[in-house]
Amino acid sequence: MADSDKTTQEERDQQKVEALTRQLAEQLRPMGNRQEMTDFAVSMLRESAEEAGQAELAQQSARRSAGKRDPFNPIAFGIPLLVVGAVLCGTGILIGPGLAIIAIAAAMVIYGLVVAVLFRAKPDKADAPKSPGE
Repeated sequence: MADSDKTTQEERDQQKVEALTRQLAEQLRPMGNRQEMTDFAVSMLRESAEEAGQAELAQQSARRSAGKRDPFNPIAFGIPLLVVGAVLCGTGILIGPGLAIIAIAAAMVIYGLVVAVLFRAKPDKADAPKSPGE
């Protein structure tokens, strides 16, 4: 039942577009610069469609970002700290501070893994991509 309603709505929309196209063609026929005006009308339609698409993408992005939690993940800081600690240990003179930085980095990486596994954001149905039939 919903499919038939959807189909009839699509047919009505197509008929409206066809009627508007005929009206525009009738208005353009008598003009001397018909080709230029036709190109202008087509470019205006394209811009309008692009603007509508951009507005829709902006709304979807705003909805997604509003529902997300803090994007901070300590793994992003822990990995470079591991490298810095390894370099400090490699110098031979700064082994103590290097080991301290490695310990802090390891704790950050472990905490980041725990956060990623336990508190993973579950995707909402609104964020899920829609199939063409919907």
